[in-house]
Amino acid sequence: MERFLRYSLEHDRAIRVILMHPDGKIRQVNAVVEAMEGDQVRLYIIRPPQRLTLPIRDLLSAAYAAGDEG
Repeated sequence: MERFLRYSLEHDRAIRVILMHPDGKIRQVNAVVEAMEGDQVRLYIIRPPQRLTLPIRDLLSAAYAAGDEG
């Protein structure tokens, strides 16, 4: 998973992420990683536009976004 997070961060590309949202719901979103600091990651979620900082442990899965093959 860290490979996809670094790919997004270094290339400014959206990835598909399944995460545990702070409200307790599991969400699948397309997001761009803006920063990784320690055990935290800051994401820019594409739709609806939103910035979110959460622990990396709350990310359940990461993959290329549709149409992107790296």
